[in-house]
Amino acid sequence: MTMTASQPDQISSQPRADQGPPEEVRFRYIGFDVYPKRVPRFWKSETEAAGYRKEAQVGSGVSSLDRDFSLLRDVAITKADKFILTAMGAVMLLTVVMPWVHFRAFGGSDFSLSWPGTLGALLGGIGTAFGGGLTVGLSAILGLFMMIATPLFGAWTLAALWMKAPSDDMYQARLRKPLQFGYAVFFAGLVITLLSLAGGQIPGYSTWGLIDPGESYGLGVLLTLLSYGPYSAMAAGLVAGVKSGDL
Repeated sequence: MTMTASQPDQISSQPRADQGPPEEVRFRYIGFDVYPKRVPRFWKSETEAAGYRKEAQVGSGVSSLDRDFSLLRDVAITKADKFILTAMGAVMLLTVVMPWVHFRAFGGSDFSLSWPGTLGALLGGIGTAFGGGLTVGLSAILGLFMMIATPLFGAWTLAALWMKAPSDDMYQARLRKPLQFGYAVFFAGLVITLLSLAGGQIPGYSTWGLIDPGESYGLGVLLTLLSYGPYSAMAAGLVAGVKSGDL
């Protein structure tokens, strides 16, 4: 089969695949047939355009070309949130002056141990706590963690909340860390409550001189022993953890 001289010209005149569609088809596809003369103005007026340009130049770090209802304009930490978190951090910090344990001794006298007294009792009895059972020993360790961590996280939160940061992103990232650790305080208290359901014995009970609570350890005894220090720590830790999800 032979090829005539006109065949190469016919083949070369056909558009190749990498050349794209013909120009008139491309113009029609992108809409030049809809607006053949001129594209309408994007801004309704020159005043509107100037206003957006000015806002973009002196805006507060957020793209000012967004719609007013854009979530990019949403403030992660409002004044109300800052007030609540400040109160939460103060509560965690003030647990060092709150009573943590309450009991009744022989003679009917009620006694309360503040943060230093309870901390000293736990540090001194952490070794013998396991003599009352695994649940009692683990509860003592978790209680010790709560007592040490709560005021530290409170101070950390207040520092992160009120210290300035180079940018909003860095401020939120810095604040998110202590708030997330608030969950650790809350869940430590929750685990202690669950462990008390397994029961146990209070080690060295005969030397304590107690009439309330009793010798057997359980949920009722735990609730009788605890004062409002642990409850305040758990509540503040839960508020902090929940707020960390908004950052």
